[in-house]
Amino acid sequence: MDYKIDFNEPMPQMIERLKKEHVLLLPILDEVENSSKGDPQQAIALLRKLKVTILRHAVEEEARVMRVIMEKEKSDSASSVKVMQEHRWVSEFLERRLDKLPKESPDATRDEIKKFVLDLREHFREEEDIVFPLALKALS
Repeated sequence: MDYKIDFNEPMPQMIERLKKEHVLLLPILDEVENSSKGDPQQAIALLRKLKVTILRHAVEEEARVMRVIMEKEKSDSASSVKVMQEHRWVSEFLERRLDKLPKESPDATRDEIKKFVLDLREHFREEEDIVFPLALKALS
């Protein structure tokens, strides 16, 4: 996939925008989780709609936020690198696993969607608690 990244957007503004995207995604993830309890296919459809948004968000974080951290705060970057590596399972789920879920049993699909949503919520929290503050520190 090709994602356009605005390398001219000031980092503090970008981080605020990424945080706002987290806030906007959380109720949709709640809807995904709730719909999976009754109709896993509806939850899959919602995740398909979110796929590009979530993947673009991850690419931006890696291309811009981690670049600043690695250039200016590399000695303190281990936790941030670990958080960014979680984008692999996000990508794996959305690009490969999601299309296979309709063939799974409804219970297995529900469990997998629930785990993805819970893990993604935790991932957002880690970005906001670990990665974004370090990137802002790198700029000061």
